[in-house]
Amino acid sequence: MTKAGFLFFALLLFLTNTSFAQDSAAKIPRIAFFAPLYLDSAFDASGNYRFGKSVPHYINPGLDFYQGAALALDSLDKEGLELDVQVHDTRHKTSVYKLADSGALNDVDLIIGAVSGSEYLDLATIAREKQIPFVSATYPNDGGISGNPFVIIVNSKLNTHLQAIYNYVLRNLGTSNIVMFRRQNAADDRVTEVFKSLNASSSGQVLNIKTNILNTAFTPENVATSLDKVRENVIICGSLDELFSKKLITAVGTLAATYKIKLVGMPTWEGYRELETAELKTVPVIYSSTFFNPGEEHAWSADFSQKYARLTYSTPSEMAFRGYEVMYLFGHLVTQYNDALPEHLSDKNYRVLTDFDFKPIHWSKNSTMPDYYENKRIYILQQFSDTLSKLN
Repeated sequence: MTKAGFLFFALLLFLTNTSFAQDSAAKIPRIAFFAPLYLDSAFDASGNYRFGKSVPHYINPGLDFYQGAALALDSLDKEGLELDVQVHDTRHKTSVYKLADSGALNDVDLIIGAVSGSEYLDLATIAREKQIPFVSATYPNDGGISGNPFVIIVNSKLNTHLQAIYNYVLRNLGTSNIVMFRRQNAADDRVTEVFKSLNASSSGQVLNIKTNILNTAFTPENVATSLDKVRENVIICGSLDELFSKKLITAVGTLAATYKIKLVGMPTWEGYRELETAELKTVPVIYSSTFFNPGEEHAWSADFSQKYARLTYSTPSEMAFRGYEVMYLFGHLVTQYNDALPEHLSDKNYRVLTDFDFKPIHWSKNSTMPDYYENKRIYILQQFSDTLSKLN
């Protein structure tokens, strides 16, 4: 069966028989699961799949997340957990609010969403109104919400990543020649300001971090002017922009034979093909992530990949692993704790690959009610000589 075929089969199965529960007198936890599946564009009015044997790129993230969650539900079912899971396509013509007004979210015990932007904000509002825990599984942002202890952010915010990166540099690379390269714009100002705030003390800067602003046409020679030929150089990319980041990576590869460099990137760097070039083999590249998959050396990861490949004829992406981990963890938590779920967010009993460390976030020091919960566990990863390793 092709991946497209599995898409049709799995979604047909889920949307016609969405309950993983068995008959029971006890109340079965209900989970509303939201992901961008694009069913309206993937199937015509007669239910025929539009794209033959292929799956459009834009469908893959939501589909992979869904498939991972489906495999987790299969595992939970085998463990005897009873769950009633309703799957909702966020790209359906029915809005989240219309869905809520229809009563579809009544008596729901948990919302899990691979959502962003307005859909995230809508679900956060609904979660507060109906007092339902909402697990934001993929969006690395709080959306400016406050006073909403029902929101649980799995994919940590940028500031949390930047603090973890700064702390690693402080503890391990503080004696090096540290240079941050960035663009001249407001987006990069934000990254710089976070580092400045973290680096400030009553006696001045803790680390000597030099900042160099590069224009869009910068060359490796422009980068080299800030480097030391004798000491180790730590180059920090102070921008989230993909084109700027990849150009800086390429420049570092050019300079690697002349200078001793460690390159520190952003949480957006995971999966950059530019990190795999031969010129970078001798350069340790460090970046942050809320997820670390040790790969084939980890028995569960290897087994999951094999099972996923048998079902879909494809390799699982990070979103597939995420879908499994989030559904498996919160499926257990909502079953075991239900109303007391926020008190057990960091329960280690149901860890698969990732260590989560959910903390209540308070915008005001005097506030007793959390504004939301955020996962504060950040992995510092290093790509070096074809090997990805965890540094913390």
